[in-house]
Amino acid sequence: MRAKRCDRCGKFYDHYVGLSRFRGGCKANALVLIDRDLDEKYWSRKTYDLCPACMGEFEEFIRGGAVSTAEKEEAT
Repeated sequence: MRAKRCDRCGKFYDHYVGLSRFRGGCKANALVLIDRDLDEKYWSRKTYDLCPACMGEFEEFIRGGAVSTAEKEEAT
């Protein structure tokens, strides 16, 4: 198996299949940033590999869950 490095935390991890790892979530193992025009056409710009822990945190964040301490302080 090939090890991957998380683009967020820098940890090495074994490749995982998002579909089987996250049952109720986005079922992904990476993020892709896109550039989209008004006609919904899009172009890939950057890909980020995330370890299972960071992907879990991202899924929680994107659904409005936990935010960082700095973001909490900024909001008050």
